[in-house]
Amino acid sequence: ALLTCIAHCCFGMPGLPTMAAHTLLGSGLSLLLVFRTNTAYQRFQEGWHIWNDILDLCRDISNAISLYKEEVGWRRLFIIRSSVQAFPYVMQKHVRATSTQSTQQIEELLEAVYESGHSGSAGFVREMPTENKPLKIIKRLLAVVKSVENHGDTFTNRERVWIMTMVTSLSHTVGRCERLVHTPVPREYARHTSRFLSVWIFTLPLALVSSLGWWTVPSVYIIAWSLLGILEIGHSLEDPFRRSIELTPICDAISMDCERALQLEYPV
Repeated sequence: ALLTCIAHCCFGMPGLPTMAAHTLLGSGLSLLLVFRTNTAYQRFQEGWHIWNDILDLCRDISNAISLYKEEVGWRRLFIIRSSVQAFPYVMQKHVRATSTQSTQQIEELLEAVYESGHSGSAGFVREMPTENKPLKIIKRLLAVVKSVENHGDTFTNRERVWIMTMVTSLSHTVGRCERLVHTPVPREYARHTSRFLSVWIFTLPLALVSSLGWWTVPSVYIIAWSLLGILEIGHSLEDPFRRSIELTPICDAISMDCERALQLEYPV
């Protein structure tokens, strides 16, 4: 914009005779930016709803198990608590596909669960780790809940199915997160919007310099800042698990709530 103003005001370079082209293209550009931002915000909302479901389900599982501590036994209780605490951290690492600051805590929780798996009373044996660790934890939780024996009318198949239904619902969040991560906004759509906006802004000084003169520089700066800011908002929101949603506080809240609900009482 500054070079255009210098060339026009100092050297007499003519500008575009009319703004009709930018006016017509501006309408299409506005629609592209609106559609892109709305699509990104829908992805952000869906990601937030998924992690809100993870938070609620982990709390529900912990509170449900806390009602049957004596029937479950302290060994199974320890495995369930460690698994529920590890699940959100493992999910965070799974959806981001990068190492996080909580990696050491995840490994410690998983190792505690694996070590406890040596006991046959827990209902499972230690297996080789898989790439999908969230589903590994779900499978372990289902096996532990299934292994709990009936205790009269206190803990029966009805309570077992109730808890396993919540664990199964928790496993559905894994697929929902994977669907959101593996189906990003089409790259061609994002590239076309960026190129379209760049060309429109780059040629805007030529359309404004004849009528605004030196005021073209601040005008183009404000317009470019506004439109590029909207585009950047779309880029940030379209990847909610890496850029928009703070997952670590949610994971910490689940871990603390689970620890309070499932306090271990070791036999003397």
